[in-house]
Order: sequence, then C-alpha cells, then structure tokens
Amino acid sequence: MGYENVKNSYLRNQVMGASPNKLIDMLYQGAIKSVKIAGIAIENNDAKKAHKELIRAQDILMELKGSLNTEIEGNVPENLESLYEFMYQQLVKANMNKDQTLLPPVVKMLTELLDAWEQITTEVK
Repeated sequence: MGYENVKNSYLRNQVMGASPNKLIDMLYQGAIKSVKIAGIAIENNDAKKAHKELIRAQDILMELKGSLNTEIEGNVPENLESLYEFMYQQLVKANMNKDQTLLPPVVKMLTELLDAWEQITTEVK
C-alpha cells in the first residue's frame, strides 16, 4: 500500500471516529492549512496547486456553513453564515486573480473561529 493510500485510510478512520465537535475542529484546521498552502503556491506561481487548495478551502467553508444549527437563539448562526460567505467570496476572488493578499485575513478569521470553537468545546466538557 502506497503512502497516499495509507494517509487516506488514516484520515478516513480519523474522521469516521470523530465526534461532531472534533469534526468542526478538523474542518477549521483543514481550511486554514489549505489557504496557507494556496498562498505559498501563488507565491511560487503554481496556479494549479493554488486553485486546488482554494477550492478545497471553499468546499470546507460551505460544509461549515451547512453544519450551522439555525435553531440556536440569537444572531450567532446568522453572523457565522455571513462570515463564512464573506471568506468564501474572498477565496473566490483570490483564486480568480491569484491574489495572495486576500488570504491572510481569511486565515486570521479562521484561526480566531478555531480558537473560539476550541474554547467553547473545552468549557462544555
């Protein structure tokens, strides 16, 4: 079994055994990683890799958006939905124009959301 097969099998097992809270954590981490890799790819004029990673990050944002619990009172779900949509649009612009300057603010927002998520899930335990 090749490295890619082993890696994919490991990731599949990790996802299948994860709690819903851990899955959200993994999605944030994956989006951050993809946006950072895309930024490096743009710097290196690797448009194909940048495109692949930006699409991956966009898909993750749509997954996060789709996982929002709209039953929660208050405006948190609505605010998160708007934030996810904003970041998605920034990634689309960055991808279309191969403009890496749009990426650091997205990484910062995702990192802050990840930190908040980890704090919330730690407090709930």
